[in-house]
Amino acid sequence: MGSITTEWQLDFIAALKERGIACKEDIAFKEEQSSLILLDKGQVVINMVSLQTEVDPENLIRLQADYQKKNIYLVHLWEDIWKTRSMQVLGRIGSILGLNKTLHGRKAKVLVINQAEADDFLKENHLQASAKAKYKFALSIDGEMVAVALFSGGRPMNRIAPDYRSYELIRFASLIGFTVTGGFSKLLKHFINLVQPNDLMSYADKDWSLGNAYDLSGFKLVKESPAVAIWLNRKDFKRSFSHRLPAALQADLKELSLQEQQQYLLENDYVRVFNTGNLKYILYL
Repeated sequence: MGSITTEWQLDFIAALKERGIACKEDIAFKEEQSSLILLDKGQVVINMVSLQTEVDPENLIRLQADYQKKNIYLVHLWEDIWKTRSMQVLGRIGSILGLNKTLHGRKAKVLVINQAEADDFLKENHLQASAKAKYKFALSIDGEMVAVALFSGGRPMNRIAPDYRSYELIRFASLIGFTVTGGFSKLLKHFINLVQPNDLMSYADKDWSLGNAYDLSGFKLVKESPAVAIWLNRKDFKRSFSHRLPAALQADLKELSLQEQQQYLLENDYVRVFNTGNLKYILYL
């Protein structure tokens, strides 16, 4: 693999090969200090981003755009995500490559589930784990939960109309290794029929998604957000936005300049990472 010598990167490549996924290094962007591997005859590229590398988010965005122009799907895989969510990473890559087994959504029953049940399923099957939500639904086939969707409560949009309500699709995941055909649409339709929202919005993480599932389901791309800095705790690999850092740290940071804040966080086992932004989609109803 040439320049790919970091232990976690080699571990990732070995895990791919163990699952029969052929891969090879792509040296086309060595000047960007990226470690790229080609999958699926070059139609999917994984950019392995090490925590030891100084990263410019604009380089990551440009790299992704350059590959997209060639109709190649590029994913940014950060070291901490691999180390903490390896099974979910492999599951997502398998889904991107079309390696999933198929389950038929028409055979599935829609269930109302509680937060604990949603948390358990999403922790195992979603790259970003779970989140709090007002509405929680699952699809069940032969008594087994095979997909879960989480939705927010309604947000008033008085600038549009006094009774206009917008909701958010917060999470959707199917069982790792399986695609539930029609499952996403089935859960959407169930929620829409139950709640009667005026619109439904959701976000696609640009590190991992081109938003194709939203496009196919009738969502419209309305906004593309810029890259966002995130602080990663090197000890437990927990990611936090600046305003979500521990209270004690935030209190100390108030008295410091921006440069001093960054140095202080580095001295306290935090390192700055990024995502490459989000794609905001809205389904108008």
